[in-house]
Amino acid sequence: MPRKKLPNKNKTQRAERDSIPWRYCFLTLGCGLILVVGFFFAARQHFSSIDFGIKNSRLRKQIEELEGSKRRLILAKEIALSPAEIKKAAQKIGLREMTASNIEVYRPNAASTEKPAEKAAEKPKVEKAVEEKVKQAAPTKSEAIKKEDKKPEREIQAEKKPQADRDKIDKDKANKEKKDKTKMQIAKK
Repeated sequence: MPRKKLPNKNKTQRAERDSIPWRYCFLTLGCGLILVVGFFFAARQHFSSIDFGIKNSRLRKQIEELEGSKRRLILAKEIALSPAEIKKAAQKIGLREMTASNIEVYRPNAASTEKPAEKAAEKPKVEKAVEEKVKQAAPTKSEAIKKEDKKPEREIQAEKKPQADRDKIDKDKANKEKKDKTKMQIAKK
């Protein structure tokens, strides 16, 4: 009797066992992708922390330099405000220390027979020096005009108007302020 050929079950089972389902492949790829992304994220965090550390150290150095310059400036200020330095600066601009030998005293002579016109012509040195300094300190007309030009127009007009007009302006301002306050209260409600 001839033998029957039976289908070989081992071959079909082996073929089924060798093939890996697609979902396991996708799951493995997904896990690998998550792992790679995690490594990149960790590397990014690492390098950014190093960058922040470098910037922080630069800022600390800058703070130390600024504190040092602040100390130097405070010291220079204290030295400049010391009495000895003030005296040196005064001497540089031509001021002298007040002593008995530096003071000139004017004493009018009671027995003087000069005429008043001659007295007026001959002023003592001290009075001449005082008058010159007063002239230098007094503003000229052009300076006064410049100061007036710098004033706002309202101030100039307010100086020219009589007191009654000023009172009227003040009342108008007060009324405007009250209206503005009531508008603000209405707007808030």
